[in-house]
Amino acid sequence: MNFFPFHPGDYMLRTAHLNVVEDAAYRRLIDLYYVNESPIEGNAESIARVIRMREHAIEVAAVLAEFFEATEEGFRHHHCDKVIAQYHAKAKQAAENGKRGGRPKKQDESKPDSEPKLEETETVSGNNPEKTQPVNSANPEETGSKANQEPLTNNQEPKEEPPLPPEGECGDQVEAAEDLFSRFWKLYPRKTDKAKAQKAWAKLNPDQPLFEEIMAGLGRCCVCRDWTKDEGQYIPHPTTWLNGRRWEDEVKPASNVHHLPNSRHTGFAERDYTQGLYEREDGTHGF
Repeated sequence: MNFFPFHPGDYMLRTAHLNVVEDAAYRRLIDLYYVNESPIEGNAESIARVIRMREHAIEVAAVLAEFFEATEEGFRHHHCDKVIAQYHAKAKQAAENGKRGGRPKKQDESKPDSEPKLEETETVSGNNPEKTQPVNSANPEETGSKANQEPLTNNQEPKEEPPLPPEGECGDQVEAAEDLFSRFWKLYPRKTDKAKAQKAWAKLNPDQPLFEEIMAGLGRCCVCRDWTKDEGQYIPHPTTWLNGRRWEDEVKPASNVHHLPNSRHTGFAERDYTQGLYEREDGTHGF
């Protein structure tokens, strides 16, 4: 893959506790995953060498342990797997459309020539010989009032039917709106009154730019001084936060976001990652 979607708000929330080296390692690991479109093989030391961070194998191991899952195929990242699967599905659909000749051509808007036309009037004898009546060439017997009910002419512009939305588009829009709220709810630290929060979200009805602005503001709040002190007791309810457009607030960051309680990011510096390996003459290790 040469391209993948990146959401700064989501990324900021998930990686706010990383230092500069760990953040660089995570970004390079993600790039490597998308380029190969497969799990990352090897141990922390060999992977650190691949991403040009051989002097930071401990930080690479910490990131692998926190964000990836070790499997028999290698280190897997479930979100990356989902994005890669969506990419292949779209590519397959585009290839099938190409085999069918692409999008269907527009229909000819002109009316067929076989449509009945009204010919010039002819004189009809009667009490008023000067009075004329139209004659329908398609059915000469229908003259007089019947022929005048719905005259058919070729100088009328055809009505353009509004284009139908692509198949599944309406459902995709609804699903996309629900998915945006799910992503917000998953990352909001205080999960209270979800139904009310959904109503507040529906009232905002954010598009993609507003959603990214909301998530970026949420990322700043999650690492601010008020939200990280006293076990988060000053975090507002999500409905209050949305109704008050609190993502626009100017907040003061905490002095040290690494001291958040219940952090899983501990103990990696004490691990011996050379265990079971032999040391080479150049100081590196091998199997």
